[in-house]
Amino acid sequence: MKVRNRKIFINNLIIKASIGVYEHEKKNKQKIIVNVELLLSNDSEPKDDSIESTQDYSQFRKCLIDIIESKHFQLLEFLVEKIHSTLMMNSYVIGAKVNISKPNIFQDCVVAYELSNI
Repeated sequence: MKVRNRKIFINNLIIKASIGVYEHEKKNKQKIIVNVELLLSNDSEPKDDSIESTQDYSQFRKCLIDIIESKHFQLLEFLVEKIHSTLMMNSYVIGAKVNISKPNIFQDCVVAYELSNI
């Protein structure tokens, strides 16, 4: 079988998160933007045209939302690591890139943190 790179992308998931070290961040959720790229093993390639034969995008989206809504995170780096390590537990995921930005903390720029093993 020919080796091909198979990827799933989840782009621009906008969600309110309880994140930050400052008191105002602990009291008020803030908007974050999540981008994920997943490198899949060839074992996950669908054999037919049905959802049961492939990796369902919604499972990964739900995973992101569940982690983000699970608690208050002080550090963006810790949240990104938590998401990355959880996604890597899927037996078909052989690499992941997780990027989360906080668009509203500064007037003149957007800050982000990214972790990748692809």
